[in-house]
Amino acid sequence: METINDRMEMLVNERFNGNKAAFAKSIDMSPTSMSSYLGTKRRSKPSVDMVAKIVLNLDVDARWLLTGEETTQQSVNANMHGNVTDSNVAIGSNNSVGNVSVDTDAVLVERVRYLEALLAEKERLIKVYEKMMKGKV
Repeated sequence: METINDRMEMLVNERFNGNKAAFAKSIDMSPTSMSSYLGTKRRSKPSVDMVAKIVLNLDVDARWLLTGEETTQQSVNANMHGNVTDSNVAIGSNNSVGNVSVDTDAVLVERVRYLEALLAEKERLIKVYEKMMKGKV
């Protein structure tokens, strides 16, 4: 089964010709930190912040990165314009692949929803951590 780490590897291979250091720099991370996410041994799951950087800095579909599924708008466009593979639609630069153009507004709305959900989850975790810390004092 494909994982988020596998999809990150796909980005490295397709966008950066396998150059993990270039990928790391593009999302404002140190190249040495990539080994824990992209190595062949035990791979760490990326943080919410790292996922957000990948989505925003590399113009990647958040749903695809997290689940391997494409957004509904991308499915509609792919069906209207012929067969396009999930990975090509998800990681095509500038929201387009060949002559298939993704509706920018729909992509932005999807990203805003995703980022709002990330923010809500982050706020929830902060509250949980605060409660845990109060219990330790």
